[in-house]
Amino acid sequence: MDTDETTRLFLSEELDMSTALSSGDRGIGRTFASLWRRRYGGQLIFEIGLCAALLIAYREIRTVNRTDLGAAFANARDVVRFEGWLGMPFEDNIQRWLLDHETIVKLLNHYYIWFHFPVAIGLLLWLYVKHPERHRGVRNLMVFTTFAALIIHLLFPLAPPRMMDGFVDTMRQYGPSIYGENALDGAANQIAAMPSLHFAWAMIEAIAIIDVLKSRWRWAALLHPILMTLSIIGTANHWWIDAAAAGLLVLGAISAWRVINKLLPERRWLWNQMRFQTESEAGIEQLESHANDSTERRSPERVD
Repeated sequence: MDTDETTRLFLSEELDMSTALSSGDRGIGRTFASLWRRRYGGQLIFEIGLCAALLIAYREIRTVNRTDLGAAFANARDVVRFEGWLGMPFEDNIQRWLLDHETIVKLLNHYYIWFHFPVAIGLLLWLYVKHPERHRGVRNLMVFTTFAALIIHLLFPLAPPRMMDGFVDTMRQYGPSIYGENALDGAANQIAAMPSLHFAWAMIEAIAIIDVLKSRWRWAALLHPILMTLSIIGTANHWWIDAAAAGLLVLGAISAWRVINKLLPERRWLWNQMRFQTESEAGIEQLESHANDSTERRSPERVD
């Protein structure tokens, strides 16, 4: 075998190996891209990162105006007068009845804590795993409602009933207590009573369960916002009008979303459809073919 032929064989083998390695890299890249596009890949990481970012923003915004106690107590007196004008100042009557039933008070204290954040997180996880087509809508509704409520908290600081004469802070008296004795201490904004996010989230959770499930028992979910209302009033953490404002906020958000969808229907570009809905090499090849066809259609015709 002469030198030229040996050289050609060596170069041919090197080229074949380079092609194989290149194909392997593309295969690994496609596999990684496919895994990233799946619900338990990049999308799940995005959801976790989004929730973490929202929680940080939530906690930061809650601390902005927590020192405006003068305005908070003035607004609380206005709320009392408004409820009196409506003929519905009944928070003290509800709490007075509950204080005669210590066991119920303690249960409502725990309900206030353990059926707020834990239930919201559990609902979003359940929807993500079992009903992914409903997850985004519920998540967006909770996010919009929460941040709209935070804006109202900034504009209208409001002291809760437990800070006013004639009411008992049941969580401090019977436990567990989550708020500091000084309203200016701790990370929580204790003068952000209106609207009540406890009730808003409970209402959204009930709506989501009733909308998703088909069993007749789904209507039992209505007990959640009812019990949460009893909890926020019985523990003197909110006025009843705080729950009413939260309910109106949720209904307004749902109505606005439906109007927006009707006026500006969601449109998905073909590229996005294929990118997020295909998981195989055939889908990727289809995407590449579509991109090439689009390029050829945009190119000017060649003139000989």
